Amino acid sequence: MTEPRFRATQTDTPLIDVVVNNTTISVHKGQNLAAALLSTGIDAFHCSARLHEPRGPFCFMGSCFQCVATVDDRSNIRTCRTPVRAGMRVEIDAMAMKDRV
Repeated sequence: MTEPRFRATQTDTPLIDVVVNNTTISVHKGQNLAAALLSTGIDAFHCSARLHEPRGPFCFMGSCFQCVATVDDRSNIRTCRTPVRAGMRVEIDAMAMKDRV
């Protein structure tokens, strides 16, 4: 994870735990998953097919599919359209996380 460049805007809501690549992180309840991950410093969720470059959220409305990750064993879930839940398990492409941890 890198130092967060984004901050949570919903700071008046309780924190819940989400598991990302077997590491538990605390995020604010009510956020979408992409925003929650960005606010903890995770900014790359998968790699591009052709050049294998890290990709993260772009449009935040579900159109571009740049924010996909595996959520609760379901692949290619658009994280910008997925609300966080306590105990949610998220897997991010290991290549996207390379040199960012």
